[in-house]
Amino acid sequence: MKVLVGKDADIKEGRLKGFVADGRKYVVGRFMGKLFAMDGKCSHAGFDLIYGTVRDGAVICPAHGAAFDISDGRKVAHAGARDLRVYIVSLEGEDVHVEI
Repeated sequence: MKVLVGKDADIKEGRLKGFVADGRKYVVGRFMGKLFAMDGKCSHAGFDLIYGTVRDGAVICPAHGAAFDISDGRKVAHAGARDLRVYIVSLEGEDVHVEI
């Protein structure tokens, strides 16, 4: 399913924007100009990643520091976390869509 998550100009560099689809939380963001999307809950303790940060190509959970690579969702920090799913992001005109 393709979900409209906002306008390209609304997704700022290094920031996360949350959205909900089919009752699940997701985040979309931009790092070094490239859009990305992944699960919106940390796999360690279920904290909302919308409150996290983007640093060095990873989303960092503010609760316990779990980190997930934006390109493949792979856990890069915190032994108690599991990898997250990443999703295809497309730009149609000014609209940002995520395939979930």
